[in-house]
Amino acid sequence: MPTNQYFQNGTRQEQDLYESLVIEAIKIYGQDCYYIPRKIVKQDLIINEDLISEFEKAFKIEMYVDSVDGFEGDGQLLSKFGLEIRDSVNLVVSNLRWNQLVGRYGYTADSVRPLEGDLIYFPLTSGLFEIKFVEDKKPFHQLKDIAVYRLSCELFEYESQEIDTGIDEIDRIQAVAGDTQILEYTSNDSPSGFGLQEFETLTFTLPSGVTGSCEFFKYDSVEDSPDIQRVHVSPPTFNDGKYHALTTGTVLTGQNSGSVITITNINQIDDGTADDSELFPNDPGAQNSAFSQHVNVNDFLDFSEENPFGEPFNF
Repeated sequence: MPTNQYFQNGTRQEQDLYESLVIEAIKIYGQDCYYIPRKIVKQDLIINEDLISEFEKAFKIEMYVDSVDGFEGDGQLLSKFGLEIRDSVNLVVSNLRWNQLVGRYGYTADSVRPLEGDLIYFPLTSGLFEIKFVEDKKPFHQLKDIAVYRLSCELFEYESQEIDTGIDEIDRIQAVAGDTQILEYTSNDSPSGFGLQEFETLTFTLPSGVTGSCEFFKYDSVEDSPDIQRVHVSPPTFNDGKYHALTTGTVLTGQNSGSVITITNINQIDDGTADDSELFPNDPGAQNSAFSQHVNVNDFLDFSEENPFGEPFNF
């Protein structure tokens, strides 16, 4: 026997009221977060994963933290690779509010919900989380409609992706956690180079015609050579999705400042100094320069019977 036609499971007015109450509750008990869509630059179509991705937009939106007792997951874990932090968090976001604040601007027309692989910046703890799973059927069709998305997120492991959202507290993550390249230029040949702005995007064209971009972090000076300046930049990304090596003579232009520098040398073996610890946590005990002087590994490691564990020589 079909259901009673005189009783309906949720009219349009009831659905709107229910959704409004959910949004109001999230606004009261939730937290302001930033939703950061992932842009895939190059995709591996065989195993269906992104080879190169970047994050260039961030949308502020309220979310409810479903993990009321704090972060879940394995927490701090001591593994063979050192200390790992595997925090996870469950967030609830309104379906309507996501479409109003994110879906209309951050996606193409065929995207209808948050996607796995996108990021959530959690200002309360300054944490960056990656969406691992989106539950869009729970609670199951209350008054027919689905009012919320439940996002299962884990702490994001940064892998040198380009993060350029225009929000300093988010963009700073790339400067702190990412690798940097050090490019040298002569101030006499590039007089406008000092006008670069922190975290601005630099564009360039290689002699082969390949175009790309990187992000400027800070200036540095070369000891005893005041006319030679160094710029710390992010690893470059190339518009063709492939890897190319930067070469001397490449001209970099600041997108915001319009300043121009010409690369005269690429510093590949910087050891890092204590001065970098504030923004770039390079290891001040790194031995890159020492390694570069010993092309043959046998010149550096002692594999003799007296030293079976191969401890390095003392320099």
